[in-house]
Amino acid sequence: MLLLIWACGSGMPDSAIVILYDNDVHCAVEGYAKFSAVASEARSATPYVTKVSCGDFIQGDVIGSATRGSAIIDIMNKVGYDVVTLGNHEFDFGVERMAELVDSLNATVVCANFKYLPTSTLCFKPYTIVEYGDIEIAYVGVTTTTTPINTIPQTFRDDKGELLYDFNISNFHKTIQSYIDSARSDGADYVVLLSHLGDARYGDHPTSIDLIRSTRGVDVVLDGHAHGVIRGAKIPNAVGDSVLLTSTGNGFKYIGKLTLSQNGKFVSELIATQSPETPIDTIIQEYVNQEVDYAIGQGERIVGKSLVTLPFEDGDDNRISYACETAIGDFCADAYRTVLGADIAVVNGGGIRASIERGNLTFNDLYAVFPFNNIACLSKISGHELLRAMEVAVSWLPEGDGSFLQVSGMRFDVNLSIPSPVMFGLDGLFVALGEGPRRVANLQIFDFQSATYKDVEPDKTYLLASYNYLLKDLGAAGMFRYTELLNDNLGQDVEILVSYIENFLDGVIPQSYSAPSNRINIKH
Repeated sequence: MLLLIWACGSGMPDSAIVILYDNDVHCAVEGYAKFSAVASEARSATPYVTKVSCGDFIQGDVIGSATRGSAIIDIMNKVGYDVVTLGNHEFDFGVERMAELVDSLNATVVCANFKYLPTSTLCFKPYTIVEYGDIEIAYVGVTTTTTPINTIPQTFRDDKGELLYDFNISNFHKTIQSYIDSARSDGADYVVLLSHLGDARYGDHPTSIDLIRSTRGVDVVLDGHAHGVIRGAKIPNAVGDSVLLTSTGNGFKYIGKLTLSQNGKFVSELIATQSPETPIDTIIQEYVNQEVDYAIGQGERIVGKSLVTLPFEDGDDNRISYACETAIGDFCADAYRTVLGADIAVVNGGGIRASIERGNLTFNDLYAVFPFNNIACLSKISGHELLRAMEVAVSWLPEGDGSFLQVSGMRFDVNLSIPSPVMFGLDGLFVALGEGPRRVANLQIFDFQSATYKDVEPDKTYLLASYNYLLKDLGAAGMFRYTELLNDNLGQDVEILVSYIENFLDGVIPQSYSAPSNRINIKH
């Protein structure tokens, strides 16, 4: 589908300019060979071809997790990307690892709102200008301000808990406008935003549509983060000019092709990667296959089998662990509680990323369930703090959220007719509970000596098992920020699942996991 959108640039190219783009690839590496082939095809018609990415490329499957992103960077270098901006998932392995990966990426990284606070300087160039004959196009990078909440909050702080990095939510639009103006002053005829904001509303965090409506001087926004396909929308900016907004969705379902023709107009096209007419670069495909084989070859050993299927999505591709108790959530939480010998355990629904199928299970199957390389931890938590954390965990209901907790060693009721009393700070982290009734009631802890559930005791201390994202790194809105961390280096998350199956279940996930165990009773 072609969409002709008027652009307010000041010049016309002597030959068509083609900008190929992706967003939210999430390790769908089979698309890179087609991306490369489309680029080669475009280059046969014009010398002006640029390859860009709008972020979230290093995480999402075993090849990313097993290599901590390096295999993805190697593939992107082989394809030959020119300009990229960062998505929130580029920070999944921490800021230091992100920096290592960026150093090895042979592309210009742009991000106008990621700042190092001690020196008040940007970590990357806010934009880069590419020359196409007599025409200059500025590429301005923008990363979602939700990044410290949705990835590893602690990686953005020092040992004392003070923020080291900021994504500029406080004066976001003004900041981005200043760099748009600067790019124009530097001679840019056109401005293209590489945006990882998304068009969907998330609290007070700015969207791509907000940014367009609050700024001027941008011609096109190539967007990511929300995973929705935007074939081309005309959004009025702050002075009423139309701006093209487009997005390829996620997982390389489409390749984006933006063309600036010789009449000075932008043409937007989404190319379906599954179409038989989409070409394939066989050299890139062979390289991708080698990288995939290397990453997964080490993980094909069988670690056990399952007598049942434990799904993480429903028939409509909704992640069910985001809003209710699930069998796979019970299994994962049980693994943490059992292997680490804790009283209770929690895993957040957003940390579960694949189903467990009936039949033999390989290490890679379990790696797909837990792809984030989290490290198992133990904390002490009082009954009072546990009650507060459970209120935070259900505060987003009935809307699903990755912070919803799957639990082991406890059970409780949730009354959604009661408004959530949870209060959050401007940084999105949990602060306190307000006055009034609570949603969570009848919280009970399983007593293994008597094999019965007993009411939680507010002043009693319980041993809590989970992983660094929740217990150390302020993940899931920092709901466990007030617990006492006892040990933060108890092994990789996938190894917890392996150990549970091999050492506690005799190699077999039993029929008892065929359905949830009625640990979380939600009343609407």
